Amino acid sequence: MPVTRPMRNIAIRVDHLTKRYLIGASARHNTIRDRLASAMTSWMTRRSNTDDHVRIFSALSDVSFDVKQGEVFGIIGHNGAGKSTLLKILSRITAPTSGSADIYGRISSLLEVGTGFHPELTGRENVYLNGSILGMRRAEMKRKLDEIIDFSGVEEFIDTPVKRYSSGMYVRLAFSVAAHLEPDILIVDEVLAVGDASFQQKCLGKMQQASRGGRTVLIVSHNLPVIENLCQRALLLSKGRVALMGEAKEVVEAYAGMTADLSRSAIHERTDRQGKGDVIATTIEVLDKNGNVCSSAICGRETILRWHYRCAPNKIVRRCRVELSLHVKIGDPYETAYFLMSTDLVDSSPLDLHGEGWIDFRLPELPLSGGQYYVMSYVESDKEVQDWIHNASLLTVVDGDFYGTGKSYPPNWRGKCVLVKYSWQQQSHATFQTSPSECDSLEF
Repeated sequence: MPVTRPMRNIAIRVDHLTKRYLIGASARHNTIRDRLASAMTSWMTRRSNTDDHVRIFSALSDVSFDVKQGEVFGIIGHNGAGKSTLLKILSRITAPTSGSADIYGRISSLLEVGTGFHPELTGRENVYLNGSILGMRRAEMKRKLDEIIDFSGVEEFIDTPVKRYSSGMYVRLAFSVAAHLEPDILIVDEVLAVGDASFQQKCLGKMQQASRGGRTVLIVSHNLPVIENLCQRALLLSKGRVALMGEAKEVVEAYAGMTADLSRSAIHERTDRQGKGDVIATTIEVLDKNGNVCSSAICGRETILRWHYRCAPNKIVRRCRVELSLHVKIGDPYETAYFLMSTDLVDSSPLDLHGEGWIDFRLPELPLSGGQYYVMSYVESDKEVQDWIHNASLLTVVDGDFYGTGKSYPPNWRGKCVLVKYSWQQQSHATFQTSPSECDSLEF
């Protein structure tokens, strides 16, 4: 990959970057036959007056920013905000419609799980293949092979074809290769969400190490604590435009505010969702024990969370798992969950969904203290994500008499918490000895 002439203290410079797509238009080709076919198609299209079916979609509009050398820079935004398009332009996978994106140094991108891996080759063979694609020399690969394998944690399966790997094994090996390339610039997309917690910590440590070594790291993540703690600055994209750029904490707070507003909108209209979409969440309702819809839930009372869904027409979505989890913090779906309810945890019977309907999650005693909580909605079938919305709705909880004593938690307690039923008892083993001065006098 050609490297742009270095600019002092700048690793990435993006200037008025715009990317537009023609929706409904046929792709352009470079062969004479394809050009003739394309010209004939265009002529027929004009004759049939179907040009109205072609529209322009702006994935990015007039985006400008700089990333300094040695900086860890974060990019956040809802799904569809333009993050992936921006990373593909920076990685030279696609070209911009207008504007420029200059890279000053050798770049390594990890945009998708196992990019560059061949399913029939073993992990070891794919390390060499992926390393070559990323620009490593064979001697460099041989020198770093053991370190790459050790970091990935897939030593036991390194000589197994990667088509037998889990998605977690894929991403661990792919990240390990990309990180050990020691590029001037490392671009990492949301792939870290696939790894387990311990591997994520290793990855974060590796990126911090790269930054301390003078290398630049560009990271995209929905995990806001990672952006806030790892990055010096961040960029917030919204509908393809720069909504805010500045200190990471400031940008994270702005994104959290946008997400809070979004969580109040109708679920079926949300565009910040992930998954195949054969079945989607449409509404989440709060009901009391009698099935009446409530504006809020009461701590300690029987509560029903009703998850409404809609399937694709004439589609039966088999072997589903539906999951609702409650959080107090936006953007960190793993570390801030108060509790999780999943259909497969309490009943292993196969769950098939079709048409429209709902699933009721019934809590005999709602164990949350008063406050507002974010509900994450997730549904998969055959371990394939169908619909995933991080902050699907807001649940308001009103304090109640959870313990039957008129108290829920100490009066000075300001945090939200999960309440549990418990008991306590006291047992004393202390013995008391009296001193002579404390005894009554005896007369003989």
